[in-house]
Amino acid sequence: MRRYTIPVAAMLVLAAGVGAQNQDAGAPAEVALTTSNLPFDTVKLVPPDLGRPAPLMQALKERRSVREYDARPLTLSQLSELLWAANGVNRDDGKRTAPAAVNQQLVDIYVVLSGGAFLYDVPGGRLVPVASGDFRKLAGRQDFVTTAPVNLVYVADPARFKSRPGGPATPDDEKLNWSRIAVGAMAQNVGLYCATEKLGNDVRAMVDREKLGPALKLRPDQAILLAQTVGCLKP
Repeated sequence: MRRYTIPVAAMLVLAAGVGAQNQDAGAPAEVALTTSNLPFDTVKLVPPDLGRPAPLMQALKERRSVREYDARPLTLSQLSELLWAANGVNRDDGKRTAPAAVNQQLVDIYVVLSGGAFLYDVPGGRLVPVASGDFRKLAGRQDFVTTAPVNLVYVADPARFKSRPGGPATPDDEKLNWSRIAVGAMAQNVGLYCATEKLGNDVRAMVDREKLGPALKLRPDQAILLAQTVGCLKP
């Protein structure tokens, strides 16, 4: 009787290949992170894609306020890019996409999603968890705010102001005015990004500050200046 032999190494390779195929077939597909399933944990944001064409004049033409949104969530990439557009680092010296008087970075951006509230850590390029739960209803008084996937809350922190040695004291009102100017630029940056991405946004001053402040664990000296809703346009 003739015997056929397969080298041991070849058998191991075949077995490994079959095992890998079975594992791939039975393995669950990786779920893409979106604003609806983002874990309540520190989340590393995606670097912006700076290679895409984005004509400024067309973005200005398309920029508008939208108060009706589709139910689809934003992708992690979209969320990352709109935050970078708002106030991300765009230079090697750490300066930002939005202007700030004397580079005094007095404004924080809080991101309110269906599963929790996060703080945008600009230098770290990440989201830091603040409070678990759905606080969207506190981010505005209109119905659409409670169901939109993203609400940005712009918060001034005048205590971070750094006085120049030997210079005159800066009144708190002036610090807040500088912060308001910076927030206006940030909100417009987000609006232009939304215009290029076919997203909707709406800037609002009507916010339940008395309840939202404690929910975001803000100190009494921090001030909520503005909120901005972002979502997918309806087909």
